Amino acid sequence: MKRPTLLFLALLPALAIAGQDAATTPAMPAGHAMVRAAQTAWGDGPPMLPKGVQAAVLYGDPGEAGPFAIRLKTPAGYRVPRHWHPTDEQVTVIEGEITLSMGEAASAHAETFGAGDYVNLPARMQHEATMKSDAVVQINAMGPFEITYVDPADDPRKTMPATEAAD
Repeated sequence: MKRPTLLFLALLPALAIAGQDAATTPAMPAGHAMVRAAQTAWGDGPPMLPKGVQAAVLYGDPGEAGPFAIRLKTPAGYRVPRHWHPTDEQVTVIEGEITLSMGEAASAHAETFGAGDYVNLPARMQHEATMKSDAVVQINAMGPFEITYVDPADDPRKTMPATEAAD
């Protein structure tokens, strides 16, 4: 199975729950989305991220071309090893504190961000994220969402059972 398809399947439960109120919500223009924080439908994170993360799709489809918005909920100490994306990644911290190490490892600089802070990570910029506390971050980007780990051994998809990885 292709990576965008796996991401979509991993987030499908969140999409289904989010769509349950559609029958009682007045029709809105295409592309209009409203999500109340208290009603965020969390599901398991995508297989391209280390276990322990929860995800919710707010807008769009991360597995398809076009804009999307997702939220990730992580426990304290959660870490996404050094990686990069083929498109810009806009990160807004909703809750908690995260430390981002940005740039190639030898010349990387780290910054800690708290609730309300924002950072744009340009396409192909290497970075790694470590959650200093329980955290919720919002990611806005252009799909399909892809992630390339600098060290292929860090890719959690490499540890999947052979039948899943072959799909």
